[in-house]
Amino acid sequence: MPYIYTDLIRAAYRGEMAHRHVTAISSHHRIQASPGYRAAANYVAGQLADAGLQVRVLGYQADGATRFWSSPSFQEWSCDAATLHLLPAQDNGGARLLCDFSAVPISLIQRSVSVEGEFEIVAPGGKGGIASEDYAGLDVAGKVVLTSKPVARVAATAIRQLGAAGVLFDGMEAGGRTDLDLPDALQYTSFWWGGSAEPDAWGFVVSPRVGRELRSRLAKGETLRVRASVDSEFYAGAIEVVEALLPGDAMADGEEILLVSHLCHPRPGAHDNASGAAALIEAAVTLARLVADGKLPAPRRGIRFIWPPEMTGTYAYLAEIANARGTCEDGRALDHSRWLAGLNLDMVGADQAQTGGQWELVDLPLAGASFADHLLAWLREPFLDGVRHTETTFSAGSDHYILSDPTVGIPSPMLIHWPDKFYHTSEDTPEKVSPDSLARSGALAAVYAYWLAGAGAAEAKWLGHWMITRFAAWAGRAAAAAVESAQAARSEEQRSRAWQRHLRLAAFRAERMRVALADLARIDLSATASLPEWQARVAEIEASERRWAAQALGEPEQEERAGAVEQEWLARARALYPCRCEPGPIDAAMILRAERPELMPRLWELYERIGPAAHNYEPVLQYWADGTRSVAEIGELADLELDHAADENTLAYFELLAEIGQIRLEERAANLDVQGVSA
Repeated sequence: MPYIYTDLIRAAYRGEMAHRHVTAISSHHRIQASPGYRAAANYVAGQLADAGLQVRVLGYQADGATRFWSSPSFQEWSCDAATLHLLPAQDNGGARLLCDFSAVPISLIQRSVSVEGEFEIVAPGGKGGIASEDYAGLDVAGKVVLTSKPVARVAATAIRQLGAAGVLFDGMEAGGRTDLDLPDALQYTSFWWGGSAEPDAWGFVVSPRVGRELRSRLAKGETLRVRASVDSEFYAGAIEVVEALLPGDAMADGEEILLVSHLCHPRPGAHDNASGAAALIEAAVTLARLVADGKLPAPRRGIRFIWPPEMTGTYAYLAEIANARGTCEDGRALDHSRWLAGLNLDMVGADQAQTGGQWELVDLPLAGASFADHLLAWLREPFLDGVRHTETTFSAGSDHYILSDPTVGIPSPMLIHWPDKFYHTSEDTPEKVSPDSLARSGALAAVYAYWLAGAGAAEAKWLGHWMITRFAAWAGRAAAAAVESAQAARSEEQRSRAWQRHLRLAAFRAERMRVALADLARIDLSATASLPEWQARVAEIEASERRWAAQALGEPEQEERAGAVEQEWLARARALYPCRCEPGPIDAAMILRAERPELMPRLWELYERIGPAAHNYEPVLQYWADGTRSVAEIGELADLELDHAADENTLAYFELLAEIGQIRLEERAANLDVQGVSA
């Protein structure tokens, strides 16, 4: 059934106005905790106040001493000017301007310290400067290191160990692109100095084309020198979060919907993420205007909108309101009293013809299974005509990964256009953003929030049926895929593994759907009466598809478990039960940089061994770590969710978190049944 208010909200939403906001916001250099970010925050607050919304600009300490849950804060940074000139060979013309922060802020590595001087350029080989052996036979002391690799890793070796002066970055590998895609663009990169870490590095950014030129000249034996000038400052400042409220007519109940879009990123940062911030401004204004004009009834629940610096501001905001559901460390009762659900808008306005991406709905992590992503999938259907789109399993990398953490308990899917070849570059400009795409995402966000704000018993019952229908579709596809995979197997062992994995995956997804259905009681307690029937239907669907697949393959319906592989790491993983000490995801890299920099190489090595999957594998492992499951069980659950098998790196990751005091590892009698763990 179509939602009765979709057309009204969509018609009232002004995509062109949202695009004007993109242009205005992208004119600010919005580095987290900086004067440019503050100016953008004041712009957003002004637009919301003019529309009659209740608005606050909240300030949190950016001093390097304060912690927000496990996340250390960092000092505010400002930069007045920064230039880099390539000096001429003797009697060979004037200096050539390579970088100018005032014209192109991304040409400076953000959070660089002040410097003034002339320096020789050197280019390490091997892995590009992230390993000590890359500098064999190369004197880098007092020189600038040219690299395309992550600047934090290069600085750790070149500057802190070998005495290099600074870094010159020419990389362009991010978001699926290479330097051949954008040879003349500059990629956004930054140092981070969380906690008490003393800032000690500076650097600049050049395009891949300029980088190739410099490397070619160095390879020919030329001596290249640059004159660097950076006028910057670190000091105790503030992190601003803009907050707006559309109050409900039953505020005494305290229930709210939370919509978030991060406001930070360097100028221009139009799609990432002026687009999300702008779309959310117009979503809030549209709902407020329709309610004020009497075209929409006042929502029963409040709708709260926030514009934080990405992740760091969300940590600060949530930590202050202390609405965490609790951790296994302190045993606090789960708290559902305020937030019903949330939504994250990040990079939602792409002109797909230019960026090459598609409109994604990013689902919840299965450790935090709920109704929210199922609802958004239904509400999105009328918006899909004429746009490339998909629905994807959970991925991290933005504010939803904090909100959806089970210790926080605000189930929040994400809308995003991905990939985007201009992501994090000087080419992420307003003309790459489409008013139509902004209107599509912003209006959908408003529809989603308003549906939840008014939902009651009838809506909860309808949504339960929709969720079961979606599970049935998933189960049918999964069974068909399992049969195809097993039939294509080249050996009986491969066939058996495919079949057994399907049985475990189907049981896991059915259990997670039962958890998601139970969460409908948060919309209305009457849903608990329907829960036995819903859960029985899920079990019936799972059993029916299992029977069909077993008959198609001539397999027994129940899994025949193979013996556990006897490995030293696995035996230890069965006996260790991790429990997080504080709410929210653990940003291990930020914590190590701030407090235990000597351990950073261990984390980098872990990331390299795990590979690209580490981006999502890390938070998913954390989400399941509630003190009730062993490391082996958590590894199995993460594998079922992400299709990334656990190994000794899984255990090593939890041991590292325990060493830095972010989890407690309790040793218990080993659970020998690692093949059929339950959620």
